[in-house]
Amino acid sequence: MDETNPEIESTLNELAKLVCESLKGENQDLIERRDGLLKSLLMSGYVWKSNEGLMTNVENRVKDQCGEQAMHRGGALSSITGKLATKFRELAQWESRTPNDDNPPKAANISSATDA
Repeated sequence: MDETNPEIESTLNELAKLVCESLKGENQDLIERRDGLLKSLLMSGYVWKSNEGLMTNVENRVKDQCGEQAMHRGGALSSITGKLATKFRELAQWESRTPNDDNPPKAANISSATDA
């Protein structure tokens, strides 16, 4: 079992709920709320606390919440969770970047760069 905190658990459960609703065709909030939820996971330290990947973790929760619907739509479930995992990796890479020290600071405007 992962050593996560309540915020991570709540966010993962919310993602699973949205994926489940998306599989049932009931709700399309997943795309609108995805980035915020994934950023919340990232800021909560999910990257370091989880022994499983995001895709596996969300799939397992969806199967628990949706049951039959998730079992019969396995391909769709894998597709959705794969996209979530890819987006999460992109966000994690973006957040971990530091400014490149090789480039010197540039003047904000022309008068700053000249004696004018």
